[in-house]
Amino acid sequence: MRQVYVCMALLFIAATLIAFTADGVVVTDIEDNKGGAYEAVELEEGGKFFHDRDYTITNIPKDFLGFTQVSTSADCPGGQDYKLTFNIDRPAYVYQAWDSRHTRPEDRGQDPKGWFTDAYTDTEEILMLDAPHAPTEYFIYKSNEPYDGTVELLGIDEVIGDPVLMWTIFLEEGVLPVDPTGNLTTTWGEIKSD
Repeated sequence: MRQVYVCMALLFIAATLIAFTADGVVVTDIEDNKGGAYEAVELEEGGKFFHDRDYTITNIPKDFLGFTQVSTSADCPGGQDYKLTFNIDRPAYVYQAWDSRHTRPEDRGQDPKGWFTDAYTDTEEILMLDAPHAPTEYFIYKSNEPYDGTVELLGIDEVIGDPVLMWTIFLEEGVLPVDPTGNLTTTWGEIKSD
């Protein structure tokens, strides 16, 4: 029985250390197939919405503060032939925030058809593109499953008459589905049998 308590204490200490030392998801090798510019930064209230403009990002839901933001340029290229890729150092959910002045992404052309609609859900949360820009709501969507390794975001048609995507991306550390071998129940059973 003493082994069980020692094991539980060690697991608690390890989990606590991980919680206090965890940093945001590390994003590297951000590139698209159209020569766009991107930057990985921390998502923070009053930070820059786009890396190449002084517009601020505000009204961020508090649970999202501190996430890693893939900051786009204000003139981020778009189109159904668009493809953005980047690498992440751990499994993560991907959030995309889309300009409310335009048709929602699920109602726009997707290449391949349905890639966004099938993979993302509207969180019903918003954040704001803000001063010196006029305050503008952005709808936040979350990936249904965490990505792992390389993230690939595909084409959404550009706004009619405007060849750019008005969006920002951020990431939350996630957990991949657990393989039943080696899960907590199995481990607990092994401990109890000792």
